[in-house]
Amino acid sequence: MRVRREESSEEGFVPNLTPFIDMMFILIVFFLATTRFQEAERDESIRLAQSRSSMPISTPSNVLVINIDEDGQTIVDGRPRALEELEKIVRERRRDEDCEVVVRADLRGQVGPLAEALEICHRLGFKTPNITYANVGN
Repeated sequence: MRVRREESSEEGFVPNLTPFIDMMFILIVFFLATTRFQEAERDESIRLAQSRSSMPISTPSNVLVINIDEDGQTIVDGRPRALEELEKIVRERRRDEDCEVVVRADLRGQVGPLAEALEICHRLGFKTPNITYANVGN
């Protein structure tokens, strides 16, 4: 028994894109809701030194941000840390080949805690930890 096919139209097959678009919106909402934004690591109470350079300050996801506040307290992941804890965190992050270190020190603070944080980074193998400053433009 032979099944007869109907003649195809001139337009050809036109897929229904509605389910595809719905799924894309669901994925976008999911990723926006579950993404941990790096802005949380920037402690706004820390006043940075200023520069007239036009280079942007960015924080990719593979960056360890070390904040040093006005009182010289070292803050990593939003929590104050002792130097021993900082050393342990830096050592763990050093295992990641692509990891970088950014040190943000308060302009009103002392240089000693900044120097200690940089020394830990150098000793554990980060040859060029970055020091962040505020950009004031020209």
